[in-house]
Amino acid sequence: MEYKQYQHNPPHLFVPNTKYFITSSIYSNIHLLKSNDCKSKLIEIIFKGYLSRNWAIEDWVILNNHYHLMAHSGENPKQLVNITKEIHKFSALWIKKNVHAAKKLDKIWHNYWDTCITYEKSYFARLNYIWFNPVKHRYVNKPEDWEFGSYKDRFEKEKEYLMRVNKNYPCDKVKINDDF
Repeated sequence: MEYKQYQHNPPHLFVPNTKYFITSSIYSNIHLLKSNDCKSKLIEIIFKGYLSRNWAIEDWVILNNHYHLMAHSGENPKQLVNITKEIHKFSALWIKKNVHAAKKLDKIWHNYWDTCITYEKSYFARLNYIWFNPVKHRYVNKPEDWEFGSYKDRFEKEKEYLMRVNKNYPCDKVKINDDF
């Protein structure tokens, strides 16, 4: 286990073989991820980045100006820094090339925040947070209607499980700054 602090960045706790809740936002909260193509490309880049370093993405959601992930670290959790840098680098290049509003911007991504999950209740509450984030931000009325998240697929296959998690681990007390 290692705790790192960086100037101008949030601190990070690195623990091998642990679950991480990760949030990242577009700089100045501009809605650069509005298009379906943009969201699809971003999740493709995210999966490639994490899987290439033996991390597993368990759940995810992409919104118009931020994303949330639940990922499981491999043996080297410090890779999270480089994984995120690469994801933001390659997605920023794609966004600048394909999103008109981004062409003249100097910076695409703001930063990322991670939480090392240490107990079960926190894990399930954050899963609910990921799943219901499109509802929170009023993109849809039901999470299963949001195409750019893991909930939609899971709902078709695991509806009873999702309902049980939602009932037993509400996310309303989870303190996450994502009012973008």
